[in-house]
Formats: sequence, C-alpha cells, structure tokens
Amino acid sequence: MIAAESTELFVGPRTALLQVVRLTSPTSAGPVHAHVSGPGLHSPRHGGSLVPGPFGYELAVDVSEHPPGAVVPAQAVVRSATGEESCAFSLVVGSPGWTVHLVGHVAGDAPFAAVRAHLDLALTDLAYRFAVTSVELLQPYWDTFPQHRSLLLRLISEGRVEVVGSESNVVGVPPTLSLLPPGSLLTASSLGEAERSVYASFLELRAGVTAPHVMLPVGSDREAPNPWVTAIHHDWSARYTWPRIICSLPRDYYVRGSVPVPPAPVDDSPAAVFARLTGLAFPQAALERAALAHPREAFDLRSEVVSRSLAALTSTADFSVTVWNPLPSPCTDIVSVHLPSASNVHVELDGVALPTLVDGVTVTFLARDVPARGCCTYELVEDDVDHGWKRGFGTEIASTHYVLSYDPIASLSAVDGSAQEAPHLFGPVSVWHSEVGEKMVGSTTFTLWNDVAHLGPSSLFGVLGAARKPPPVAEPLGPVSPAVTPVFARYWLHEPAPLGGLPANVHLEVLSPTRLRVVAVSDGPAFSGVVRLVLPDGWSASWDTLPVSLPAGGHVSAEVQLVPSLVPGCHPVRATLEGLPFEVYDVALLTVPEWDADDPVEVLWTASSPSVVSVRPGESSLIRVIMASGAHGDLPVQARLLSPRSSWDFTGPFCVGGLLPAQGRLPLDFTFAAPPRATPCTWSAVVRVAAGDLVRTTAPIRLEVAG
Repeated sequence: MIAAESTELFVGPRTALLQVVRLTSPTSAGPVHAHVSGPGLHSPRHGGSLVPGPFGYELAVDVSEHPPGAVVPAQAVVRSATGEESCAFSLVVGSPGWTVHLVGHVAGDAPFAAVRAHLDLALTDLAYRFAVTSVELLQPYWDTFPQHRSLLLRLISEGRVEVVGSESNVVGVPPTLSLLPPGSLLTASSLGEAERSVYASFLELRAGVTAPHVMLPVGSDREAPNPWVTAIHHDWSARYTWPRIICSLPRDYYVRGSVPVPPAPVDDSPAAVFARLTGLAFPQAALERAALAHPREAFDLRSEVVSRSLAALTSTADFSVTVWNPLPSPCTDIVSVHLPSASNVHVELDGVALPTLVDGVTVTFLARDVPARGCCTYELVEDDVDHGWKRGFGTEIASTHYVLSYDPIASLSAVDGSAQEAPHLFGPVSVWHSEVGEKMVGSTTFTLWNDVAHLGPSSLFGVLGAARKPPPVAEPLGPVSPAVTPVFARYWLHEPAPLGGLPANVHLEVLSPTRLRVVAVSDGPAFSGVVRLVLPDGWSASWDTLPVSLPAGGHVSAEVQLVPSLVPGCHPVRATLEGLPFEVYDVALLTVPEWDADDPVEVLWTASSPSVVSVRPGESSLIRVIMASGAHGDLPVQARLLSPRSSWDFTGPFCVGGLLPAQGRLPLDFTFAAPPRATPCTWSAVVRVAAGDLVRTTAPIRLEVAG
C-alpha cells in the first residue's frame, strides 16, 4: 500500500513554487515515477524517476490555484517495476515564506575546549553563527586566552557571534537578550534524521506565531557545536526553497521576525526591593555576585543588603516597629523583632492593642495587610501583663488553619484540607499556648501561628524603629569588594567572579621547569600596575618586578628564567598583580625532583579539625581547622564552611583566608553561636580549603546546640 501526505516544504524558484508531497511506497522496486492529480493541482505525469529525500519520495506539485490552508481532495499514483498503485488523500496547501533560525550556543563558563570549538567552526565554515550565553561568565576564557579576544570581537562585529546575558561583561558589548530560550539537543544518527527532527520542531514552534520566523537553539551550551547544524544549513538550502533553515543569531530572529525582545528579568528578591525603596545607589555588585555565588554566600550577601537597606529606611527609635513587605501584593504574616534588653510590652496599631508574644527579648505579633512593597509602623507599649508562653496539657496544638497531634507510634499530621509533611518531632512532648499561636516542644520545636496560612518562614521583615526618608549620604547598601583577599587569578576553579568584578588579572604559564610566562590582562578600562614575583627560598629569577601599562582590554606577556633551589620538593612561585583595590595572584607549583621518591611529602593537608563543636543557647565557640603545608614557599589559602541552610544563622563567616607559611601551619577560625532563643538541633558540616588549584576537605564536623 502506498501513502501520500502534504508537507510544508516548497521547491523551485520563489516566483513559481511547487509544494512537496511526501510519498511512501514500501513495495516499489526499481525506478519510481509518480504524479498527483486533483482540482487545481498539477504535477508532471511523465517526469523523471523520484529520488528518495529526507522525507521519503518527494513529489513537487503546483498548488498555485489555491490559498494557503486550503484542503484539496487529491489522488497520488505511483508506478514502479512492481506495477501501479494509487491512493486518495487530502492535500493541505502549505504556507511558504517561513524561516527557521538555528542558533548554536555556548555558555560563557563552558569548558575552554567547547568555547574554542565554536570559534574554530566559525573560522572554517562561514555559514556558522553562534551565541555566547551568560556572557558575564566569559572572563575565565577571556583572561586565559587573551590572544583570542580580537578574533571574538571581529566575529561579533561581522554579525557572526552574538553575546547574551548581563550588560556587565568583559566583552564590552551590550546584549540584545538577557536569556536564550531552551532548544533542542538535536541528537541524530544521520543527516536525514537530524533534518526531520528540525522540521518537526518547526511545525511545533510555528503554532500561534504571527511572523513567519521561528528560533531553535541547538546543541548543549557546554559542549562543542552540534555536529549536524552546518550540514543542515547547507543540505537543506540545496533541497528546499521554503522553509529556509539557516544558521543564525537570536537578533536575526527578533529583528527580521519583528518579534518583541523579552524584557530582562527583574530581581524581585527582598534585598533588591528594599534597596530600590531607599532611592540610594543600587548595590549592583553585591546582588550580581549573589545571583552566581554559592547559596550560602548569596544568603549572606542578600542578608547584608536587606539589613543595610532597612537601616537606611528606618530610624533607631526603640519603641516603634516598622514592618516591611517586599512582595508585589499586600501581605499578612507573623513578625518577630529582638529588643536590646528584656521588656514587658505589647504591640499597638493606631492605639489598638494586638495579640503579642514576648519570649525573652523577642517580641512576636501578626501584621495584617502590610502594603505591597511598603511598610506599616507599630508601637511597643510597656505594661504589666504576662505575654509569654503558658504551659498547656495534652499532645495537640492548633491554629486557625492547622492542627498538629503527637502520636508516638505514627509521628503524624497537619490538617486543613491539604496534606502536610509531618514534622520530625520525637517525645516526650509538652504543649504551650500564647496570644499569637501554640507550640509543641519535644526533640525539636514546632509552632503554629494563628491566621497564618502557611508553615514556612515569614515573608515580612520587622525592624525596630520608625520609617523615615533615607539620609542623602549613607554607607553603601552592600559590600563592593571581596571580603577575603588576595584573590586567586583562576578563581573560577572554586567560585564565581570576585565581588565587584576583576578589572585586571595575571596568569602564570609553565613553559619548562625553569621557565615561566607571565601574562597581565586588562578586563576593563586602561590599567597600570606592577607584577611582582614571590620566589621560594633559594630561588632566583631573571626579573622579579614587571611594571605594566595596559590599554582597555589589552594584554602583555613576559618570560622569566628561573634558577631553582637544590632542595627537593614542591616550590610555589607566585605572581602578584598590584594596582587594584586588592591583590590578585597566580601560583605555579614547581617541583625539584626527589632522590628518594618513595615517600613524597604532601603539599597541603588538614593537620587538625574538630569532630564535634557543641554550644548551649546563648553561647558561642570556635570551629578551628588547622592546615599544614609541605611546600617550600608560602601559600595563600581560602576556607569555606559548608553546612545545611538551617545552620546559616548560627555559623560564620562563610569564607576566611590567610597565608600558610612554608612547611608550616595555619589556623582557620569560624564561629558557631546559638542565640538565647535557640532550640536543640544538630548539623553536619565540612570545611573546604583551597590553595591555588589545590583543594582539601575536612572530615565531617558535627555542630550541635545542646539542650
């Protein structure tokens, strides 16, 4: 049996287009001839034999007497050595004029080999175009291969490369798009299969599109170019007139298709909302870093921006509480503030006393209908009423929305028409009541607040003081430079770009055991500074100081000849770039061969770390990790404390640093502090230490708040 179906494919000159009908004839043998007939349809009855294409046998039919979308009853006749067969089908007249924009893409922080592969393909095949997405993350490649900068900029100027992402980028080109929509990996075993896949995507993407253009990003953004993308571009153009399938760029799709460019996403985090409310200089550096950083560092950065912004928006009056709402709609939620010292108070709004909980120095109340991205100010009024927790009876607590019952066998449930995950609470338990809610205390504490329809953290922020207009001169709303220095030149091995960016950088390339190349690069405006070499004891160099003066985006390199020490082992050679607000360094670990290599000395290891750190509520303790080095030179180190989200309010800072002396030891200290209101809990943490490209991680450390 043969089958026929219409396609959206057109061949021939644009002034005399023919629509392609797809034919399948499983039993045909030898040369195949075919024609299609029907009202207003024309195809040659005695044309040449058909050659199979990507979609089977393809027959060109003149449909010019019908408008696009018309459904025409048709009959296909196929002749071959096995005889003649025919079938009836409905020919749907297609719509010519469509273009499919195939967009190759590579992320700015993709492996270097992937970025280079896209550049190489663009050089060898003039049809290839690609987008560099997350261009703000391109700096590692940009710094490591400064010799490729002019090539990438040339391809951008020629319209063969487009950058996508943040306006703050080392390339210095403002992107049209901030994000690239997802596309297709386009995995196929043959060119025909790849073309059929793209055609299927075209049929799906064009639904609901007003302009005859669709965009299809292809391939993975962390790998070399998709192997089929340029082959499709060339083969399809030789076969079909419409739809065009071409290697393209996002802006080609948006400009030629008159498609509105999607707006850049707006940061609606509380930190960004409160910073904008101040009217002061937006903490761009801190929030851009937070968007890329480790979740713990992002939490710290956003918390600091929130704290500084609310301090600018609120006076320091002790007996007012201003509640701030960062959400785009009014909000009712629970609020807690901490007094400087314990005081017996209740909360009032417009002279009306509100249900209040006073627990030590913490005052908690329900704030109703706080305006969207605005605030409401409450008063704290002293009285002689006990507003604290009161012991109850039984094993059940309730709020206006939930009920929690303790069953030592089932360990249970919160109800209000929806299932909730049962808290991990083990007995014996006690229940407590207050004016604003009830709590159950066992192995941990679980609280239900009245008139709060969720079990998560509050969306509102309470600050002691009254709302005010921020002063015209205030401290920055967020940090502007790295807290821990010096900054490692190849920072991307461990973290995102340093806070505030890295306007210049330095790199060491090992050419031989006694010869290095030092490369200094500018990633911003013109830069003048000095590169200094720091050598281990017993080493000498052909130079140790190199003044550099770089134009914007420029780079310079110089080779240095080394005379090594005779002492066997690992010898760090550092290049430090001076001239920025902070030092940047790179390090090469050079080895003097050992005559007794059976027992080599470790370069970096953990000399000691605690197995348990325990505090009681209101207490604090150090988490001290001691690192040791067998290297014959000093090593700058950075250490990060990695622990679960629920522990972040108890531990800090996230990152500390120091200089580990040659063949010496260095203590690295973090603080574990439990506020007086803390309940018993435990976490597992580790400390990850980086020295250059070396990384070491401690054994797990148990952090506990004792009962």
